[in-house]
Order: sequence, then C-alpha cells, then structure tokens
Amino acid sequence: MKHFCAITQRYVILVSICLIPYGPLATKASALEEKDLRKLRSVGHCVECDLTEANFFQADLEGRDLRGTDLVRSDIRQANLQGIDLRGAFLMQSDLTASNLDSADFFMANVSGAIFAYTNLHNVDFSKAKVLGVDFTGSTLTRAHFYGADVSRSKFLKTNLAEAYFFEANLTDVDFSGAMIEGADFEGAIFCRTIMPWGRDDSDCVDDE
Repeated sequence: MKHFCAITQRYVILVSICLIPYGPLATKASALEEKDLRKLRSVGHCVECDLTEANFFQADLEGRDLRGTDLVRSDIRQANLQGIDLRGAFLMQSDLTASNLDSADFFMANVSGAIFAYTNLHNVDFSKAKVLGVDFTGSTLTRAHFYGADVSRSKFLKTNLAEAYFFEANLTDVDFSGAMIEGADFEGAIFCRTIMPWGRDDSDCVDDE
C-alpha cells in the first residue's frame, strides 16, 4: 500500500492506493494473473488459469470448475471445496488443511507435497493423480479413489480410509500408521517399505530398492 499525505495546519489528506481483497477470494496479486481471478469471480469457473500462490483461506469454491488450473503453493485452508473440479490441476505444495473437499475430483492432477491434514476427503477421486509426499494426517478419506495413483512417500497417519480404493496404486514408502482401513481395496497395489497398521510390507520391493 502506498500513502501520499499532504499536511496543513487544519487537516491531513490521506490518499491510499491499494488492492482490496474481494470477499472470500482475496489473493496475492503479485503471484497470479489478475484477469484469471476476475474470471473466476465473474463466471464461477476458470479452466487452465494461473492462480499460483493464491489465497483462498476460508473461501467458498463449492462446485467450481478449475480443471488444469495452476494453484501451486496456494493457501486453501478451511475452504469449502465440495464437488470442485480439479482434474489435471496443479496443487504442488499447496495447503488445504481443514477444508471440505467432499466429492472433489482430482483425476490426473498433481498434488505432490500438498497438505490435506484434518480434511474431509470423502468420495474424492485421486485416480491417476500424482500424490507424492502428501500429508493426509487425521483426514477422512472414506470411499476415496486412488486408482493407478502414485502415492509414494505420503502419510495417512490416523486417517479414516474405510472403503477407500487403492487398486494398482504405488504405495512405496507410504505410512498408514493408525489408519482405519476397513473395507479398503488394495488389489494390485505396489507395497515397498509401506507401513501398514499391523507393520511394514515389502511385498513388491525389488533388489535395487
């Protein structure tokens, strides 16, 4: 913010030039394309937009279409993202702690290094997505789909994974300590240095690993 002041004996004139946050969609203007943000505000969707390092803290983005959008290093904590379409989107190193992502779609998205701690991820689709090194600590992932996803090095500490689907997922170096996995499907998944609730599973390790 820049302030220009003119002071006289009787009064002070203060003119402020600044960027004013737009309700729940406030952002860091220097890190994203303003035209893309305006598009999202105006029409409720923004396909393949640049929203890098955006601040969507406590934002309401329910049902928005953000396919292929760049949301790298964004703050999306405590947001309402129910049913949001993030297919093919980029959310590397973003923070989605304590957000509601019920039925969100991350098909073929890249969320590597993101934080989804204490998040509602019921019925979320991470099929074919890159989910490397993600922190899911304490989250609800009931009926979540990870079909063919690369989940290497991710943490599912004390998560609820009831009826989750990990068919053909790469679970190398994944930690499921304290997770609830009743009814979860791990058919065809890759287990190597994988920490399950009952111990370590090296079923699919090869000699050079």
